[in-house]
Amino acid sequence: MNTATIRDQFPICQTKIGLDKKPLIYLDHAASTHAPKPVLNAYLKVMEQSYANVHRGKHELSCLSTDMFEEVPTKVARFVGINNLQNSGKQVVLTTNTTSSLDLASHIFEDQEGKVLTTFMEHHSNDLPHRRRGEVDHVEVLPNGILDMDQMEKLLSTQDYKLVAVSGGSNVTGYMPDIHKIARMAHDAGAKILVDGAQRLAHKKLDVKPLDHPEHIDFLAGAGHKTYAPFGSAFLLGTTEIMDATKPYIPAGGTVKFVGDDDAIFTTGADRHQPGTPNIAGAIAMGTALDFLGEIGLDWVRKHELELMEPVLNRFTEMEEISVLGDIPLDKKLGVIAFNIKGYHHEKLAELLDHNAGIAVRNGCFCAHPYLFRLLGTRNEERDRLKEELQKGNEPTLPGAVRASIGIYNTPEEMDKLVAEVDNLRQAAYIEQ
Repeated sequence: MNTATIRDQFPICQTKIGLDKKPLIYLDHAASTHAPKPVLNAYLKVMEQSYANVHRGKHELSCLSTDMFEEVPTKVARFVGINNLQNSGKQVVLTTNTTSSLDLASHIFEDQEGKVLTTFMEHHSNDLPHRRRGEVDHVEVLPNGILDMDQMEKLLSTQDYKLVAVSGGSNVTGYMPDIHKIARMAHDAGAKILVDGAQRLAHKKLDVKPLDHPEHIDFLAGAGHKTYAPFGSAFLLGTTEIMDATKPYIPAGGTVKFVGDDDAIFTTGADRHQPGTPNIAGAIAMGTALDFLGEIGLDWVRKHELELMEPVLNRFTEMEEISVLGDIPLDKKLGVIAFNIKGYHHEKLAELLDHNAGIAVRNGCFCAHPYLFRLLGTRNEERDRLKEELQKGNEPTLPGAVRASIGIYNTPEEMDKLVAEVDNLRQAAYIEQ
C-alpha cells in the first residue's frame, strides 16, 4: 500500500479551487473525511439498483436492502475487534452521527443510580447530553493538555459513578488517553465506560475486548463521516443486557412487536433503539468504508500520519511566533495539529491559508470550549465577559485556533506546503509589526 495508490481512489484529490485553480490540500479530516470510489460506488449502487425500505417488506428490493443493511453491525464489530458479534454480549445500534450515538448512551444510563464522570477535554457531545440528564463531574486537564489521571483515580475511589465518558482521541490536540487503563479504573469502581471514538476510529486500531476482560470497553460511539463514508450514518456499540433493559430511545415504528389501544410490547436487540426508517444507503456505505480501511490496515494509516505529522511539529516548534496547542507525546497523539500565529485571528488565518495556497483547515473552538480555553490560558474573567456579552445578545469575538488534521491520502509535499505557507504568513506578520 502507498499514498499514490490510495489517492487514486479519492476523486476529491483531483479538485482545484479558487480563480487560479490551485490544487486542493484538504487538511480538515477531523471534521469530515471524503469518500473513496469503492464507498461512493456502494452508495450509488444502493440508490440506483436496490433502493427500498428494510425489515418490513418481502419484495426483492426490500429483502436485498435488508440483507446489506444487516451486514453493517457485523462490519462495525469486526473493525473494533469483535469477530462474533452474535455471541459477544454486544450489539450495534445504527444512528445518524456521533452526537446521536452519545445521546443514546446518555439516555441508556439516565435512570441508573450514580453520577457520570467525564472530562474537560471532551467534545461538547460527550458532555452536554450527560449534563442535561443528571449530575456530572469533570476530570481536569494538565497544562500540557493531557488528563489528570491522579484526579480521575481519586474521584473514582471516593464518589459513586455509574459511567465514565471519555474521548478516545481529542479533536483539538489529538491526545489519546489510555482508554483501557481508564476502563479498568471504571470497572474497579463499579462503573461502565463510554468512549467517544469519533476521532480515533480511522487512525489507530481500537479493540473493545471481551466483556470478561477487566479493560473492556462497554460502549463505543463512532460515525461514518469521519471514517471515509458519507454524512448521516453512525453507530453505538454497547452491552446487550444493558441496552435491552432500557426503555426505547424513541418509542415509534420499528421499535415494537405489538401495540394495543393503551399498551405496547417493545422489541429487544438493536431495533429497540432504531426508530423509523434508517439511512440505509449511508449505513451500507459506512460498512464499505470500514472494509476499505481494514484492507489498507490501520497500522499503515498510523505510520503514515506520524511520518507526516512529526516534521510539521518540529518545524512549528522552531518558529517563535507559532504556538501549538498542547504538548502531547507523539505516541499518544493523532494526526491533529491546532495552532495560532502571533498577529492573526484564527478566522483570518484559515481564510488566508485557503486563499493563498488552497489549504483547507478548520478554525474556531472545535466544539470543545472548556478544553480550548484551558489550552489557550483564557482567564475566568474573560470567560465571564464573553458569557455576559452573549447573554445580552451580542456576538463577541471568541478565542480559538486553526486546526490541520491529516488523512490517509495526504502527502509529504502537502505538509511541506502547509509549513511554507505558515512561514510566509508568520514573516508577513513580523514585517507588518
